[in-house]
Amino acid sequence: MLNEVKVFETFFEIIPFGVTVVDINNFELIYLNEIAKTMFNAEPGQQCFSAIKRTTSPCLDCKRSVLVDDHDLPNNTRATYEIFNEIDDRWYQCHSKIISWPDGRTVMYNLFVDIMNLKETQNNLAEAHAMLAIKNKELEAIAATDRLTGLYNRLKLDSVFNSALRYCKRYNRPLVVIMLDIDKFKSINDTFGHQVGDTTLKELALILGKNLRQTDTVGRWGGEEFLIICPETDISQATFAAQKLRSAIAEHNFPTVKHITCSFGISQYQNADAEDDIIKRADEALYAAKRNGRNRVEVS
Repeated sequence: MLNEVKVFETFFEIIPFGVTVVDINNFELIYLNEIAKTMFNAEPGQQCFSAIKRTTSPCLDCKRSVLVDDHDLPNNTRATYEIFNEIDDRWYQCHSKIISWPDGRTVMYNLFVDIMNLKETQNNLAEAHAMLAIKNKELEAIAATDRLTGLYNRLKLDSVFNSALRYCKRYNRPLVVIMLDIDKFKSINDTFGHQVGDTTLKELALILGKNLRQTDTVGRWGGEEFLIICPETDISQATFAAQKLRSAIAEHNFPTVKHITCSFGISQYQNADAEDDIIKRADEALYAAKRNGRNRVEVS
C-alpha cells in the first residue's frame, strides 16, 4: 500500500499544477504536492475548507455531492469550475474527481490550473467590447444628429417617419407632420453674419425641444427648415401644438437678433399616402403661410 501511495505522490509531484487529495468523509487534506502547498500555504492533516478557503465549515459550493452516487461511491464524473485563491490573489480552474485511495479511503483529488493570464485577457476583451459598444452608440448618435442644432438630422427623420407611417397604415392610426421655417432668415445672415444665424438656429432648436411631447420627433429638415413628426395626433391637436410653438418662438428673446417668427405647414396622413405625399402637402401649407403674411399656421 505504501508503494502505491508513493506512486500516486510521485506522479502528482511531476504534474506542473497544484494537486490536493481530500478525504470526502472528514475533509482532511491527505496530500498536497509542493505547488499546492505554496499556493494555499497549507500542509497535510488540515481540513480542506480551513486550509484553502479559511472557513470553519465545509464550503457551500463543495463539489463532493455531485461526484458521488446515492451510496457515496464515485460516479466517475468530473467537476470543472473556477476558484479565486486569496492566498496568492490568482484565479484557478479546478478539476475534481472522486477516486479510491490506496489505503481504502474514498478521496477527492483536485487539480488547480492557473488561469490568471486568461482571466486578464478575458477582462481586457470584455472592457474592449464595452468600449466598442459605447463608441458604436456614439457613432450612431453622431450619424443621426444634426451637428449644429443637436436635433435629429434628415437621415434620422426619414427613418422615424418611415416607421411611423408603417405603424399608421397597419393599425389605422392618425399621423401628422408639421413643417416650419424661420421667416426672413436670409436677412439675419446678411445683417448679423452667419455665426449669429447659427446661434439663432441652435436657440430655436432648444425651444422646439422644450415645447413638444415626448412622443413627437423633431429634427432639422434642411437649412432653416424643421420637421416635426406627430404620431397618434389629429389635425386639431397638431394645429394647437403648432400655434403654441409659433407663440413661444415669437415671444422669445433671441441673442443678438432679439425676435424672430416662424411659419408652419401641417399635413395629415390620408389613405394610401406615401411619405412624399404627406411632406409635399406640408411644404405647400408652409408656403401658403409665407404668402399669407408669415408668422402663421396653415393646414393642408
